[in-house]
Amino acid sequence: MNILVISGCCLYQNTSANLCHRAYIEGFVKLGHTVDLLTFSESDINIDDSIVLPNIRNHFKYDGVSLYEKLAARQRNQSNIQPIENTEKTEAKLSLKSKIINKSKMLVRSLYGIYNPTINWYYRAKKFCSDVSYDIVISLSYPQVSHLLAKKLIETKRVLTKRWIQVWEDPWSIDLNNSDSYKKCLSAESKLLDSADEVVYVTPITLKRQQELFSKNKNKMKWYPLPSYYIDGIPQCGKLIGNYYGYFGDYSPNIRNLRPFYNVAVEKNLNVDICGSPSDLFPSKDNVKIYPRLPLGELKKHEDKTNVVICLFNLGGGQIPGKIYQLAATNKTIIAILDGPEDEQKIIRDYFEKFNRFVFCQNNEQSISEAIERIENNDLGCISNEPIDNFSVEKVAKMLLGD
Repeated sequence: MNILVISGCCLYQNTSANLCHRAYIEGFVKLGHTVDLLTFSESDINIDDSIVLPNIRNHFKYDGVSLYEKLAARQRNQSNIQPIENTEKTEAKLSLKSKIINKSKMLVRSLYGIYNPTINWYYRAKKFCSDVSYDIVISLSYPQVSHLLAKKLIETKRVLTKRWIQVWEDPWSIDLNNSDSYKKCLSAESKLLDSADEVVYVTPITLKRQQELFSKNKNKMKWYPLPSYYIDGIPQCGKLIGNYYGYFGDYSPNIRNLRPFYNVAVEKNLNVDICGSPSDLFPSKDNVKIYPRLPLGELKKHEDKTNVVICLFNLGGGQIPGKIYQLAATNKTIIAILDGPEDEQKIIRDYFEKFNRFVFCQNNEQSISEAIERIENNDLGCISNEPIDNFSVEKVAKMLLGD
């Protein structure tokens, strides 16, 4: 089949959203489909040179860099790959600088409306026109503007297709990370859903919530897991004496609460690397090293030296961190720290527990400590540290395409 994938991201940036996007593309290519990409350009953006895209046919790029992206780039450039020094003075200085930049970013971001700075890309990319008749157009969010562009191109017949699938890796109006007007986002989201042939979410919780919220479109909604994918090869366990723990992902306190695990790691004197944002939330200790978001090549060095990895679930919102699907492709022990409303936790646990792959615990110090003691005592019962085949890129791509 001829497939057009639309994403308002630059796929050469190291983000969790892009990792998901590339996983889908990898799956389509491995199934033998012909793939064209329409994405944000890498011009004037800090990119990760270690990222290589799958073997696609055409890659159409449009830029749209805004003042917001420039501020964000400046913030990233001020970070380095060394652990944060363990001094109160350094911690306070970093926190103040981060707060000032974040406030400036949010002020600039609010000026662009609910689609935020990505609307710049939309205005340029809507000029795209193709003479290919596509079997399927797949628009990927985040960002949501990917769906807006697909809608515009299909309605104006600048792109011809038999099916349009919207993939929502995160919902919009109920997203915990969304600071825009709920009513405006709800209205815009409804219009996008009305136009799609199929709508795909990546968690059963999100599907349930969205079907309740947008009941007129519930019959076109489905959910499939995210594909497990590592760009530069699946990280393996090194030869270690004892256990080395790792958390690799973002942990903004309004989304995820990493403090209980951090406190347990310090108390138990565990060897831990924490890599992600915000890197100034906790100070490094002798045994717990704090790093900012790292390029993939540098991050892999940290991943490869760990044999126990942490998946921290969100405080709510129905979203499941894509990291759990990624980690399921490794041979490492995985601690799945559940958080959020009890009904959401039950749905998550019921689905993932059947794979006998994860050590579950609640997000409090006692439960985390008990899970770590099980691991340290090699008391894992029927849990097997083997990759989960159900999450392979080919299988997820087949589900998505209906093959």
